[in-house]
Amino acid sequence: MKKTKTTTWLGKTLSLAALGLLTSCAQFNTFSVQEDITLGSRAFEDVSSKETLVTSGPAFEHVLRVTARLVPGALIDAPAFARDFPWETVLIKEDGTLNAFCLPGGKMGVYTGILEITKDEAGLAVVMGHEIAHATLRHGTQAMTRQLALSGGLAVLGVVLEENDMHPEYSLAIASVSAALLNLSYGRDAELEADRIGLITMARAGYDPRVAVEFWQRMEAQGGGAPPEWLSTHPSHGHRIEQIKSLLPEALAIWENSQMAPGSLTESDF
Repeated sequence: MKKTKTTTWLGKTLSLAALGLLTSCAQFNTFSVQEDITLGSRAFEDVSSKETLVTSGPAFEHVLRVTARLVPGALIDAPAFARDFPWETVLIKEDGTLNAFCLPGGKMGVYTGILEITKDEAGLAVVMGHEIAHATLRHGTQAMTRQLALSGGLAVLGVVLEENDMHPEYSLAIASVSAALLNLSYGRDAELEADRIGLITMARAGYDPRVAVEFWQRMEAQGGGAPPEWLSTHPSHGHRIEQIKSLLPEALAIWENSQMAPGSLTESDF
């Protein structure tokens, strides 16, 4: 009997259900790197078509400059497959949203609201470096693997990853996957890992990593009545700040030696 794509995806779904217990391993991932790219690109197209994009002006140029420095910096330490990601960033006009994202495969979005908190290029590099790390570490599809193994819902992704032309009735499935990718919960360990890699990335790109402490202090001031860390999938701002401080000696050494750095450090900087 000829093996159809439906059969393939059904088999993959059943395999995921059987392997559900293995998802306790944070790095377990049933998706291929190409599927990261396909999923992220489809979600990016869907989000971009529904949002108001800023395509010119100082804020737009600001975001593009940071992207142009961060991506080469990230690729120095990233796995080789990240060089094949179709890296791209859009600026989304949404002043009330303090957020940014990097989808699987390297497609990024920055909301105008976060620019009030990042303040300058180095502040934005903190946020974007963190999001880029999620993509190079493949946290997105790792998280989807865990969720889909529990729900057995992988079959719907067969529609999104279909190689042939998309049919109109599949638009709801695409929108559902897009929303899922944008709202994934990575967990505290993954968030802290992305903080660490993001800090190194911004240092390699020539941005002062000490700015990360200042950024998270501003975010903490915005947090209001955030739940305690043990009730949240994200680490507390205080926990993040303490980890960043512990990593600063390594990051500062990288920044000092970066060819893109504006200057070297002196003893008074420590």
